[in-house]
Amino acid sequence: MAQPNNENGSGIGCLLALLGLGLALAYWPIVLAVGILTATIAAVGYAVLLSNQQQLKAAAALAERRLRQDPCIVQGRFGVIESITVQGELQAPTIQVVCRTIGAGNNQRVPDVIATCLTPPAERNRLRVPSAMAAWLRAGEITLLDNLSVEARAVRAAMECIKQRQWTTDVLSKLTALLDSVVDTLNKAKGNELLESSIPQLRQALGAFQAEEETLRQAHHSAGEMLRKLQDFLSVPDGIRPILTFDLEELFDPERFAALEQSFSDVVLLNDAFRELSRDAKA
Repeated sequence: MAQPNNENGSGIGCLLALLGLGLALAYWPIVLAVGILTATIAAVGYAVLLSNQQQLKAAAALAERRLRQDPCIVQGRFGVIESITVQGELQAPTIQVVCRTIGAGNNQRVPDVIATCLTPPAERNRLRVPSAMAAWLRAGEITLLDNLSVEARAVRAAMECIKQRQWTTDVLSKLTALLDSVVDTLNKAKGNELLESSIPQLRQALGAFQAEEETLRQAHHSAGEMLRKLQDFLSVPDGIRPILTFDLEELFDPERFAALEQSFSDVVLLNDAFRELSRDAKA
């Protein structure tokens, strides 16, 4: 019973389609002009949005170059700016500011990461002017610290401590493997005429590795203690902190970290020489 209705509906649809086609053919210049105008408007709109995004990315990249690793307070926590990038779609872009914070726990090994998405300023040039950029960041709960302030120096030192603790943890793991390798080879060398001649060098390498391990453990502990002290200092209320005095350069020396890296590099070279010696002995 419903079939005639369906056929009638199909017939009407075909008639309307033919009528529309007829009108389009009759007025094709107008239809073509409207289509071209619509496509042009869409293309221009897309080009404007794309250009806006490119300008925004350039401004964000400039801001990142200027502010990367600068000390700040984000959502009430001390840290440094890690990156400033453009996120989101063309129609609604946002700027993501990623900060690494010191964290609240004692001996925090890995810094916490806070990512804040901010609405781009109406005037892109605000991202190029330091004072305007600082005001824009404050609106997003990110306050830049004066680079000469004791808080800024303390934040930098704390980040270096975290970096040193992470590095020494990784290096101690590698050094443990080196020690195990030397001890294992020494055990095999006893009574083995192919390896006995290398025992003095093996013992020398073992002593160097053990001394390096002790140095690294002390550095790891010292960095943790300094990090705890810096966290305690930064947790003091703002009104009290200015009356506290201490020599940060005397408490934390970044050059010690460079010396540690060089020392471990020397140990790696010694291990390479030991491995070469072992290959020659076995040959």
